[in-house]
Amino acid sequence: MGLSFLNVLLLSGVAIATIPILLHLLMQRKPVSHQFPALRFLQVKSHLRKRRLKLRHLLLLLLRVASLCLLVFAVSRPVLRGTGWIVDQEGPVAVVCVVDTSPRMLLRQENRTRIDEVRDIAMSLLEELPPESKVAIVDTNDGGVHFSASVSVATNRVERLSVGASSVSLVTAMGDAARLLESSEMERKELYVFTDLSHGGWEQPVKADWDTLHPNISLIFIDVSATYPQDFILENLELSAERLTVGSPLTVSVITRRVGPDSARSVAVEFQDKEGNFIRRGEKPVAWKDGAEQEVRFEMNGLDPGVHQGRVLVEGGDGLPADDSIEFTVDVGPPTRILVASQEPVATTGLLFVEAVAPFPLVSAGRSGFTVTLDSLTHFENASWPDFRSIVLIDPPPLPARTWEMLHDWISKGGGLIVWLGPSAGNPADFSSSESESVLGGKIERVWRSADRSNYLAPSSLDHPVLSVFRRVGDSVPWQDFPVFRHWEFKPTSVGGDVQDEQVSPAVSFAKYRNGLPALFERMLGRGRVVIVTTPISQSANDPQAWNQLATGFEPWPFMMLANEILGYVVETPDSLNITSGEIARFRLQRHDLPTATVRTPLGDTFPVAIDQQQGSIAVSATRQPGNYRIQSGGKTGGFVKGFSASLPKSATDFSRLTDDEVPLLLGANRRIVRDAESLGRDVMNYRVGAELCNWIFLIAAVLLALDWWASNRFYAPRVGADPEAGAAEVFAESIDAMEEAESIAPPPVPSKGLIEEQVDKMPFPMPSDLDSETEYSS
Repeated sequence: MGLSFLNVLLLSGVAIATIPILLHLLMQRKPVSHQFPALRFLQVKSHLRKRRLKLRHLLLLLLRVASLCLLVFAVSRPVLRGTGWIVDQEGPVAVVCVVDTSPRMLLRQENRTRIDEVRDIAMSLLEELPPESKVAIVDTNDGGVHFSASVSVATNRVERLSVGASSVSLVTAMGDAARLLESSEMERKELYVFTDLSHGGWEQPVKADWDTLHPNISLIFIDVSATYPQDFILENLELSAERLTVGSPLTVSVITRRVGPDSARSVAVEFQDKEGNFIRRGEKPVAWKDGAEQEVRFEMNGLDPGVHQGRVLVEGGDGLPADDSIEFTVDVGPPTRILVASQEPVATTGLLFVEAVAPFPLVSAGRSGFTVTLDSLTHFENASWPDFRSIVLIDPPPLPARTWEMLHDWISKGGGLIVWLGPSAGNPADFSSSESESVLGGKIERVWRSADRSNYLAPSSLDHPVLSVFRRVGDSVPWQDFPVFRHWEFKPTSVGGDVQDEQVSPAVSFAKYRNGLPALFERMLGRGRVVIVTTPISQSANDPQAWNQLATGFEPWPFMMLANEILGYVVETPDSLNITSGEIARFRLQRHDLPTATVRTPLGDTFPVAIDQQQGSIAVSATRQPGNYRIQSGGKTGGFVKGFSASLPKSATDFSRLTDDEVPLLLGANRRIVRDAESLGRDVMNYRVGAELCNWIFLIAAVLLALDWWASNRFYAPRVGADPEAGAAEVFAESIDAMEEAESIAPPPVPSKGLIEEQVDKMPFPMPSDLDSETEYSS
């Protein structure tokens, strides 16, 4: 903290403080000689009062001197600045402006977007920069961090600011900007963060030790948030499936939410044709209420084979177009082929699972999502495994090492394996081997038994993709009605364990029984998945040695849902058709003869992308623009068409403002936050030039002058009940005392007491001619 003056020469005005001193010396009371010394005895009392009078005079003198000195300081315009005693107001400064350019900055209020507010304030800031200053403009869309060649270049950069999906967060951009400022040799370093102070922009807090790490950087936040936002919001789009079989219905659901007054708007679903035009397939009216969420659901049938792209949108415009529509992509194709291997007779032991995933009525109607091939466990390895997306082993016996090795290779290339362990596993030592452990990620140890119906499947969490479908019914799933009498104890491989000199990742449990032991495991193996269930589904209801009643109890709908979800989980391709903008879209084409493909963006632009001929796959990284993308290679014959959709993350459109309690938690305590160019200019001037103290000094000087007036009136005011004759006697006595000190008049002889009393009674009391205050010498 330092003090400096803008008008140093005016400090010489302190010399006028000598005026009251001179007046005090020149106007001191001079002794006046009196010929009547009758009241000399009052001189003793006068001496006692002199000290108090001198103290009062000194106090008044100090008040007046201090008042005049403060007035001189005030007109000299002293300033207080953060560092240094001398401030170079026109010196260059290093400035970095971090701008949030996420789509929510397009929120419009009073026909102005948030990015318009950023441009105006930033332009005002740049216009006031001293010459030869260094400026850098950093946005969350571009992410480039470097100083511009000049202030004018930076101004052009501000004018061209565009909104898009963020590649970096504000906290990351601030860290990059701070490092750039630290590299500058300029004394003053300033960092300005343009933000709407929203939850979407500040998912991560500023580092708690920011001020310690960057003590020389002045940090200012510019709040450009909307005061009264209004918006119709679509979010959390869900599809019944990304990949459908021919004849299966597609269900599209979306959550609507309103910010602002209640209103009525329709929500529609549209599909794109080959030319890119949208064709409406459904529309529903919605009553929007402020802060309320609703689910809108559409169901479509009759989708032809191939890739279908569409969107859900709100009719009409609003304050933020970015959350008015959500695009999606689905792929309609033939049913997924599944190989189910079980003990003989396969028609009996595999019946329960087959009917759960591909019931005969759906297969007959052509609406089943799976085509199941039943085979025996004794020779299922002879089947053409590449033709199947998943292999299901129901109650497998100990398998040869060669079979486990074949399964390992097939799964690593993207296959999905499901193993329902049962009594056929026999001796754990015979079933478990290094080859089986390399596939399963663990080994069986013993069979657990429950004589009564007290043990059953009891998932503690429904967060896993296999179990998430049960969230719709929650605690209403009657698992206790389907007891498990026996199950294997499966022990995962220890973390970092080696099998045949190969490091094997352990299987991970995602559901347990009521007795606390794991029931379901999963393991990633290469590009494929393995799911292990520790109890079988191959035994009939009338089997006295049945291990469970999962599939044979009364109305076993939980088992049917569980079987379908497990199968759908292992056959699910990692190539997602609906991604978040900015992610890499990957597709396995199973084609090795095409070198390149063409990608068409949502804006209609096209660009080539190379195909990995060795892997038979393609990867598209330029996905920051939300919307529908289409990939095509070759012609109608021998070519292929793929597609995917990129959607904005929720944070990109979440403009809900931080509360007053959240601001210091996320930004840090005592942050400087301004809302307009005028406030910013004031704040910047206080930092660069300093805060002027003249107003405060004028105020203090006025207080001192008022105090001087009050003290003068109090010291010299007449006292009630004072005796003027006594006062005159004291004045006379004091004058006599002064003459004695000056030795200018010889003291007359003192008359007798009787003579004094006689004269006092006969004559009026004489008053000194220079007495100007009756109480100045009174008691």
